[in-house]
This record gives sequence, C-alpha cells and structure tokens, in this order.
Amino acid sequence: MRLATLFAGLLATALFAAPASARIWQKSWSTTGRPTIHVTTNDGQVTVHRGKAGAVSARIEYKVKIWGWSSEPREPLIDLQQNGDVVTIVAKERGSVVVFGGISEDFTIEVTVPEDCDLDVSSGDGSIEVDPGKGRYNLTTSDGHITVDRLRGEIRLVTQDGNISGEGLDGALEARSGDGRVAVNGRFDRLSVHSGDGRVDVTARQGSRPASPWSVTTTDGSLTMRIPQDLPVMLDAACGDGRLSVDLPVNVSGGLTRHTLRGQLNGGNQALKLRTTDGNLTIALAD
Repeated sequence: MRLATLFAGLLATALFAAPASARIWQKSWSTTGRPTIHVTTNDGQVTVHRGKAGAVSARIEYKVKIWGWSSEPREPLIDLQQNGDVVTIVAKERGSVVVFGGISEDFTIEVTVPEDCDLDVSSGDGSIEVDPGKGRYNLTTSDGHITVDRLRGEIRLVTQDGNISGEGLDGALEARSGDGRVAVNGRFDRLSVHSGDGRVDVTARQGSRPASPWSVTTTDGSLTMRIPQDLPVMLDAACGDGRLSVDLPVNVSGGLTRHTLRGQLNGGNQALKLRTTDGNLTIALAD
C-alpha cells in the first residue's frame, strides 16, 4: 500500500503541468535611410506591422511551460542589434534536459517597420504574417503558414510545411510550399510558384507582363491559373493525371491533346509553364 501510494504521488507530480511563464523584450531603433530588417527564430510566430518612416521596433514574448521532471530551460538567446540602417532581431530557444514529462517553449515576435524597407524573416517552426509595404522580401519557415497582403517589389515566400496566401501582390514573386496550398494573386513581372503536395491557385491581374519565363506547378494537387485577356505568353500546359479545362482564346501553335496544350497568346514569346502531376488543370481569364 505504501509503495502504491508513493507511485501515485510520483505519477501525479510527473503529470502536473506548471503554469506557463512569460518574459518580454522590447526595443526601438531610428534609421536614416531605407532599412533592412533581419528576423530569425527557431520556434516562433512572426508578425510584421507597418509604422512611420525612420522607425523600427520589436516586441518579443517568450513563453515556457514545463510538466513532469526536467531541468530548468536554458536562457533563450535574444540578440537585438543595429548597424547603420541594418537591424537584426534574433530569438532562439536553447532547450533543456527532460527526465520524465516535457517542456514547451515558443516565441511571439512582433516587428514594426516603415512601409518602404527590405525584410528577411526566417522561422524554424512558426507562421509568418506581413502587412502591406514595398521592398525586397525573403520570408521562410520550416513549419508554418505564410500570409502576406499587398506587398510590392521582389517577393520570396518559402515554407516546407504550410499554406501560402498572398493578396494584391505587385512585382516579382517566388512562392514554394513543400506540403501545402498556394493561393496568390496580383500584378506580376516574374512568377515562379510550386507546391510539392497541395492545390495551387494563381491569378495574374491586369497589367502583368512577363519579363522572364513563368512557371506554376504542383506535384500532387489541382492547379488553377487565371490570366488577363491581353497577357502575351507562349502557353505550355500539361497535367499527368487529371482533366485539362481551358477557357481562353488560344491560337494553338504546338498542339492540343486531352492532357496538354501549347499555344501563343497575344504574340507573346515568354513561356508560361503550367504543370500538375496528379490533379486537374484549369486555365481561365481573370475577372
């Protein structure tokens, strides 16, 4: 009976979860030119807001929750620096030793930047959201969704596992998901979109003009491509296992089969490559 009581007590202690504790870091910087902001975390959600010109600020919230038996988590790595108009924000957990039970650590990072800036965000595990603005954008996460709205400039969006959503984009776009849906629309000059496993939905708005070949592909999922009526491209579309549906005034120059279509639109010479290995392929006019 005494051993049973002792075991029950140990089990209750091991399963007990201590309330999550939180710590906060905040810092602001002034810039004189067009700033470049680097944000790096190995486990956290990053949200970028817009503020006034010449000002950058960051707020980092760190939460840790422990249950069972484990060592205290090591002090997180927080590095907030400025070198001229370059601001670097780093928030990384350092882990701990777990005997029996578990530990949960995560960051919530909020950054406020001017409308015109260059932004480089990298998360090992967490979503990324960016408010409207212009500049060069490199947004990557190993596990999480990416959501952007009305970005203008050079835009790169990459997630290994998560959805990508972009509304009202303008400029050059590269969007890639290893496992997730990609849905983007806007006016594009350069365009490269791919999903390893997920649906792809792309709408090129009026004013889009290919400055280089475009590519929109998915390995496993349906693909819908909407283009303006006056888009000048050389269309090259194929689906391996699915139905090809076309609602365009295409002058077919290379041939049309059940699963492929090649044709010139509006005298264009730049290629528009559309591919899906397993799924339906739909080509239509944008609204």
